[in-house]
Amino acid sequence: MKIALASLAIALTAVPAAFAQGDAELSVGYSNVDVGPADVGALTGRGSYFFTRNLGVEGEASIGIKDDDVGLGTVELDHSVGAFGVVRAPVSDKFHMFGRVGYATSELSVSAPGVGSASGDFDGVAYGVGAKYFATERFGFRGDFTKFEGDDSDADVFSVGAVVRF
Repeated sequence: MKIALASLAIALTAVPAAFAQGDAELSVGYSNVDVGPADVGALTGRGSYFFTRNLGVEGEASIGIKDDDVGLGTVELDHSVGAFGVVRAPVSDKFHMFGRVGYATSELSVSAPGVGSASGDFDGVAYGVGAKYFATERFGFRGDFTKFEGDDSDADVFSVGAVVRF
């Protein structure tokens, strides 16, 4: 987890300089996290900086906003953070495809009435693909899929949201 937080901090330190360069993007959206039998939802924020037309970094943080009842218990995403290297392929000025790979860590909680609660985390490699469509020069939409491969469990994450570039 320390590696992910340090990577995220390093990635986000580039944001102020990126605003002056015009190579930064901020996005917010909804992520559906499918982990084991649970299907939870999260509010996800991302900051991206591109060093070149095709290469950049991205940091993301998510907090759970939708729990899932599984059997007698409830599964909840407490938080998730990650840092990624990004390769983008601008198909046109308005449409970009991208791939990303990095490291992420997430913490989940499970509670059952009369039994109590427990929490656990999974961290490891995360990788995915996605696309962005810019309706205007600065505002667009983003959709992506990311596979989280943790120590003991995996998660599939589908995200949709809005993106603003500076």
